[in-house]
This record gives sequence, structure tokens and C-alpha cells, in this order.
Amino acid sequence: MKRIFLVAIFAIFIAVSILAQSTEVNANRKMSDAEIVENLTAYIEKRVAADKFSGAVLVAKDGVPIFKKAYGLASIGYNIPNRTDTKFNLGSMNKMFTAVAVAQLAEQGKLSFSDTIGKHLADYSNKVVADKVTIHHLLTHTSGLGDYFNSKFEDSSRAKFKTVQDHLPLFVNESLKFEPGAKWQYSNAGFMVLGAIIEKVSGQNYFDDVREHIYKPAGMMNTDAYEMDSDTPNLATGYTNRVPKGMPTPAQRKSNIFIHVFKGSPAGGGYSTVEDLLRFATALLGHKLLSSKSTDIILTGKTNTPRGENEKYAYGFFEEIVNGQRQVGHGGAFSGINAELRMYPSNGYTVVVMSNYDPPAATLVANRVGKLVVGIPVPVAIKLDAATLQKFAGKYEADEGPTPRGTFEVTLEGREIWVATSPRSKHKLLPMSETEFFDEDFEDIWFKFGKDAKGNVTGLEMNGNGHKLTMHKLALPSSN
Repeated sequence: MKRIFLVAIFAIFIAVSILAQSTEVNANRKMSDAEIVENLTAYIEKRVAADKFSGAVLVAKDGVPIFKKAYGLASIGYNIPNRTDTKFNLGSMNKMFTAVAVAQLAEQGKLSFSDTIGKHLADYSNKVVADKVTIHHLLTHTSGLGDYFNSKFEDSSRAKFKTVQDHLPLFVNESLKFEPGAKWQYSNAGFMVLGAIIEKVSGQNYFDDVREHIYKPAGMMNTDAYEMDSDTPNLATGYTNRVPKGMPTPAQRKSNIFIHVFKGSPAGGGYSTVEDLLRFATALLGHKLLSSKSTDIILTGKTNTPRGENEKYAYGFFEEIVNGQRQVGHGGAFSGINAELRMYPSNGYTVVVMSNYDPPAATLVANRVGKLVVGIPVPVAIKLDAATLQKFAGKYEADEGPTPRGTFEVTLEGREIWVATSPRSKHKLLPMSETEFFDEDFEDIWFKFGKDAKGNVTGLEMNGNGHKLTMHKLALPSSN
């Protein structure tokens, strides 16, 4: 129990670091495209060498790739390398396609964002939900609906869930978690309901609708819904080292096939390529899928998320102001799956990162390239000798928090400094100065060690995206 407080705090720092970037405007010179490529290449190659990234990365300027490269293996067993046309699973990125499909039907006058569920799904069995929840609520995750990855799902064979309608009994009779519109809470169930509405209003199967009206006009020939019993050519296997709590971390990553969904859905579970996602971004921002007005509607933030005042959720897209520039897109994450699409309409960049490793493999790469394209400086590591680093080793206790307060342990391993926040969570710190360090993986988390007049290390301060934690160094036990 002693570490619970600090583990929770560090998890918050990491979550913010993964999902948000600094929003402070700085006067740094904007990098040229060549400099972006050079910095990104070095960053990715370092992560690949440490086996922290496998996948494909594409960065485009005004629709033209300036960086496109693949790393790692699509199949470890068959030693098949990833390629830039390798298909990767998407996770929740399908929500973007579902939102576009809904907006297309709105353009045709077949539905309105203010319509209730009940207007289009007359047989929806939960009448309270049907009468209260609107399409706007579903698109913005403000419906009060929860998830369908619940105990009913876990206790059933995944082979039972192949269609949109197959999923509804998992949650349809559950009570709302809050009054619609009262707050934001991510809801996979909400997007499943949107899929049912699309089918009812369009008269088409959901999967046929998005193929015909999104993938085909955008030229996305390598995008579709994942199906476990279909042998999809050139599809990367997802590899995970995630295990249930209390279980030891495996020596090598395992295939995620036994925990993956049987078939994709309006909420997630499709596959695509970095090239197809660039085609999607180009078609969307070029108004090939929707009118200019409708595109603005779905990409403009509607409600705040818990990640800060600079981020809002629109209709199936996140919108964030990063260093004064607008960033729109969505990510996907699951065991052995991580993907990101980020569009920067004001400067013409599009960033696509797809990985067949656990999150945040792709997200961290997307964070780095996102900084580069909007002019946020990235931390640069320096070298310190072992004697200097040794002074930081020891245990540190939080100055505030519940009793008993938890501790961090800083250790020197060779010429590397590591901080352990729990027996299973260690983070490598890289020095920026003689007292300041940053987390090698989550580089938005910084550590500053304090010293007294004699140069003795007395404590540390951890900062990350508006969060701060101060700690004091515990005295070593007497040796007598």
C-alpha cells in the first residue's frame, strides 16, 4: 500500500504526457523539413534499437510525404518485416469513419445531430436512453452510455459478435451513468449505437456504407474491418507483453490474437495503412467526403476533455491547440495495437504512426513528430560522469499525500539513472544539466534534483504538463 499514492500520481503524469503536448508558444525557429526528418529518424532508430517500436511512420506536407518508413517485424514467427504498405489494426480510429458517415447522412437530410436515438431506432429497448440521448451526445462522448467491453462480453465467446446488432444486448438495458450532456466520458457503446443508426437510416450494412462512401472515394483500398476468421493479406500481427496484475512480465511479446475482437465495429477494430490514412486525411480536408461546412462541424471541438483546456472532443475527432496551432485527429490503442492520425490544417502537415506493439509505442513517436512540425523544442541529453550521477541515488518521499506516503527509488546502473515508482515500473532518466533530467520515454516529464549549500542532494521535483510533485530525499540508515 505504501507506493499506491505515488504510482497513481506517476500514472497521471504519464497519461498526460502520452495524450497531450506542451501548448506554450515559444520563439524557437521552425525546423525545415530536412531537419524534421533528421531528428525523427534518429529518435525512431533509437527506439527501434531498444525494441520499443515496431510499425510504420509517415509524415506529409501538403499531402506529399517527406518521411515514410517501416520498422520491425509484421510476423516474428515468419520473420516478415513491416513495410509502408503493411496493414495495421486501428483500435478506436474507426470512430473517425463513423462520424464522417453520420455527417454524410446529415448532409443528405436523412438525420439531424439533435435527433434522439428513439427517432431512428424505434425498437431500442431502453426507452429512457432512447428518449434522452441524441446523436450529438453519442458523437461527443457525452451520452452517459458506457462500454460494451464488460463482464457480459468477457463471459461470452467473441465469435458471437460479428454485426452491430450483435453488440447491443451487451449494454442496451444498462442505466445511464450520468445525465446526457452533463460531462464527457469516453464511450465505445455510444459509437456502436451510431453504427445501428447508420444502418437504419442508410438502409445499408454499416461496413458496406463506409466502404462505399468513405474508403472508395478516398482511394483507401487497403482499409476495412478486421475479421479474425479472414486471412487478410499483408496484415501485421499484434504483439503484446501486457499481462494480468500479479503475473510476471513475459520474456517476449505474445500474439494478441486470443484477446482481439472477432470483427471490427463502428467503435473500432478496423485495419489500414499509413498511406491509406494519408489518403483519408487528404480527402477529408479537401472536402471530398463532406462539404466545407460539414467538415468544420465534425472537426470543431464541442466539449472539454479531462486532458486540459486546450483539448476538446468534436464529432469523432479530438481537436487540440498545440503551440498555437490546431491539431485534429484520433488514436487507437489495445494490447498489441497503437495508431495515431494527426492533421495540422494551419501548416499542412499530416502525421500517421501505426504500430503492432502495445501503446504507447505509436503515440510517443507521434508526440515527437508533432512537436517537430509545430516548433516545440525537444529535450537534448548530455553526458554526466558516474560520480556525479551517484549522488542522486537513494529513496525519495513525497512531501504531500496520504499516510503512509509512498517513495520513489533512484538507482545508478552503470552510467544510467533509473527511477522506480513501483516494483514493476522503472523509468530511465536522461540528464539535461547537472541537476535536471527527463524521462527517456515520456520526455514531457522532467525531474529536477535539489541540493543544499554543501552540494548534497536533498530532494527532487517532478514536473509534467502542468502537474508538479515535490519530494525529499530520505536519509540513509546509520551503519554503526
